[in-house]
Amino acid sequence: MTATIGRSQPYAKRWWVLGVMSLSLAMVMVDNTVVNTALPSIARDLRATTSTLQWVVDGYILMLAGLMLMGGTLGDRFGRRRLLVIGMCTFGAASVGSALAPDAETLIVTRGAQGVGAALVLPATLSIITHVFPREERSKAIGIWTGVGAIGIAVGPLLGGWLVDSINWSAVFWMHLPVVALSLLGMRIVPESRDSRRLPLDFPGVVAGTGGLLALVYALIQGGATGWTEPQIAVAFAVAAVLLGAFVAVERRSAAPMLPLHFFKRRDFSGSVLVIALIVFAMLGVFFFLTLYFQLVQGKSAFQAGLFILPTAGMLMVAAPLAGVLNKRVGPRVLAIVATAVILFGMVWLAQLEVDSSYLLVAIGLMTFGFGAGMAMAPLTDTVMAAVPVNDAGIGSAINNVGRELGAALGIAILGSIVTGMYRSNVEEALAGAVPARIVEDVSEGIGVAVVTARDLPAAQATVVLDAANTAFVEAISAGFYIGAGFIGAALLVAVTMVPGKMRTHQAVEEEAVAAAARADGDVAGAADADLERSLGG
Repeated sequence: MTATIGRSQPYAKRWWVLGVMSLSLAMVMVDNTVVNTALPSIARDLRATTSTLQWVVDGYILMLAGLMLMGGTLGDRFGRRRLLVIGMCTFGAASVGSALAPDAETLIVTRGAQGVGAALVLPATLSIITHVFPREERSKAIGIWTGVGAIGIAVGPLLGGWLVDSINWSAVFWMHLPVVALSLLGMRIVPESRDSRRLPLDFPGVVAGTGGLLALVYALIQGGATGWTEPQIAVAFAVAAVLLGAFVAVERRSAAPMLPLHFFKRRDFSGSVLVIALIVFAMLGVFFFLTLYFQLVQGKSAFQAGLFILPTAGMLMVAAPLAGVLNKRVGPRVLAIVATAVILFGMVWLAQLEVDSSYLLVAIGLMTFGFGAGMAMAPLTDTVMAAVPVNDAGIGSAINNVGRELGAALGIAILGSIVTGMYRSNVEEALAGAVPARIVEDVSEGIGVAVVTARDLPAAQATVVLDAANTAFVEAISAGFYIGAGFIGAALLVAVTMVPGKMRTHQAVEEEAVAAAARADGDVAGAADADLERSLGG
């Protein structure tokens, strides 16, 4: 039987519930990056181009980002525990499909199905935590939840590398099944919760928002592969603009919007969401290209590539608990400024990468990412969740996670598109006249295809091809990292101007209730101004 509780009393098993929610979150977060170290093997076995590999990663992230708001709304409407169970079952079934995929196209489809399941799981985990923990304990609980998710992202490449080397790339999908089973078993202690209001579902918003995001990311990824002047790219951008514009119009007029735009009027809410998105934008783009660099350029094994990413997780484990302590003392603004400044240094540092760079250079860059992400994620997530009423916890959680996943999807799409276009241009220039045009065309499709192509060439010709491809790829990702640094610079500016100086001590309440109370006191304007001042930390 499902347990239910009221918000007035803490749930006795809340720390066990946190463990179950953290396990479910870890599975979803690991899947963001566990595939990265398998990409070179997938490229070789399925002859996948760089743009195809981007879709293997972004197919999952896009469906997760596009449907997460609906997942949060459905959880609030029909029960968060119930939606979490449905999501876990969907995710597990899609993982089986991915493991058995015979070609890249099938793999992209099943990865998208995994994203659908994850979109039901992720918002439910945070909204359940918000429901079972009182405000005075919630910051600590969210800090643990955030730390587990961030470590899952960082450990994913190592776990994936070990599985690829020990078995094959399909093992990175099979390994989800025992986690799904264990999480479902843990659902027995998770209480059911839902929004007491019976709000209608916003299906027009889902269609317009998800369709617009898919069209936008398709244009970004394919533009780098086929050229920005192709008619299909222009059409995709136009479709994205129309659908995303329609999404905003629908949400502004809906009585029960999937994305309540009024939340973004609160600077503590919108600033924190934006900084999280920009940090993940840079981090996932870096992880994506470094795993290819280690294996395809430097010839490391999948496990070595995953091991090389591990310093990020180590620094996360150091910084996340520290941030939880410091948040009450110095506030989220200071932590966000420190975090983005450190990550900015790391992006510029990694942009110095060369074909034969020592691992020390990469390790320093990755350690800065781990420290910065650990300092920022928990305080900013707590700020987001405290800025929405408890009844809207599912929506607040979904918006927080949509920002994170959309940042990841756009990071891989935008940086990937830039790298793909520069790689193609560089390699065509380097190999023009040196090898037959047919070989140049094959090699320009991606660094993975270049490695496979070189295997069938005479030794001298293979050396020319690999040298040109490696140099072209490293120069391209270096430029991509500089551009990523620009986005982190924007995050630093947002942290300075929009993130509150002090953490909220009280959960936000319904705007209508605040207005009614203020009118009863005869000082509507004064009460609203004072509340806004407190929420923004002075």
